[in-house]
Amino acid sequence: MAEINPPAWMQAGSYPARTDRLILSALLSYPGFLVDEATPMRIRQGVKPSYQNQQLKARAAPTPNMTVIVSAGFCFIDNHDAGGLGTYVCVNDADRTLTVQPAGGAGQYRRDCVVASVYDAETAGSANEWKLEVIQGAYAASAGAAVRPSLPSNCSLIADLTIGPSQSSVAAGQIFDVRNFTVASGGILPVPSTTALSRPHPGQVSYQTNLDKFVYGRLDGTTADLVPKASAWQNITLSGGWANYLGGVSEATAQGRVTADQRLELSGYITGVAVAAGATVTVGSLPLALYPALWSRCVIANSLASGYGTLRVDPSTGVITLINGDIAASNSVRWQLDGFSARTA
Repeated sequence: MAEINPPAWMQAGSYPARTDRLILSALLSYPGFLVDEATPMRIRQGVKPSYQNQQLKARAAPTPNMTVIVSAGFCFIDNHDAGGLGTYVCVNDADRTLTVQPAGGAGQYRRDCVVASVYDAETAGSANEWKLEVIQGAYAASAGAAVRPSLPSNCSLIADLTIGPSQSSVAAGQIFDVRNFTVASGGILPVPSTTALSRPHPGQVSYQTNLDKFVYGRLDGTTADLVPKASAWQNITLSGGWANYLGGVSEATAQGRVTADQRLELSGYITGVAVAAGATVTVGSLPLALYPALWSRCVIANSLASGYGTLRVDPSTGVITLINGDIAASNSVRWQLDGFSARTA
């Protein structure tokens, strides 16, 4: 099949529910994973984000027992029985209590899964419904050997449950949130960096929840930080005749960092032949790969005078070479860099 006719909402047209589902697919976020490339109309399925991501969240009962409670919310589930069958909107409007099957005996461990599942007789089976359910896992000889069970073809994972021998209740510590979240096309997707999109479309923005930063997809298939954050201050090693001083007292280290606006910032005192031509400063693990290997102007100042020098950053080695401008090499100077752009034309 190629063109799907008639198009949705054509006057006097008649079309199946699949066409409406494909409209939803068109409005939802690109999947972003290599496994989905064979079915390009597929979406990134998952739960609608909300305040503190509370929608369809699994939690323990107030007095823990062999149940879990799933809160209200929206879920978008793609039909995986075949490619291009569209997306279902599933709504739970109140807390739903789900029963967990009794635990096994000594030496029996398992991993159960809480899922939102769609059953559509048009493509498989005889049921026509969606439901929240607990899928029981197979028993294993240790907790580490327990794996997820086989899941329905059209489902979205909500939580993993760890069930040990003779366990009589499911407490918060046995519930692991594994929800995916999805947004409309163009929306900012909340996702941990550990499960970030491997193939975002150009301009697709995600918020990496565990790192508190925004990342966007680039035209070449790579990603970059949308709003760079300042790196932590880190110790730097002085070489080539440099020496560190703070208030005239010898200090073991100077420090450097990359600021949020992508400028290099250094802090410390230098003395002796520090500003002689060819002297270098090696900046440990700062993200200097951002910086071009170009000469840039810097500010050099002390209690007696101030002036300008020039510097060059080698992104492959992290070495900064400074050459003094109009301050005598014999002066003790306090220095800082006036910063330069992280990007070249």
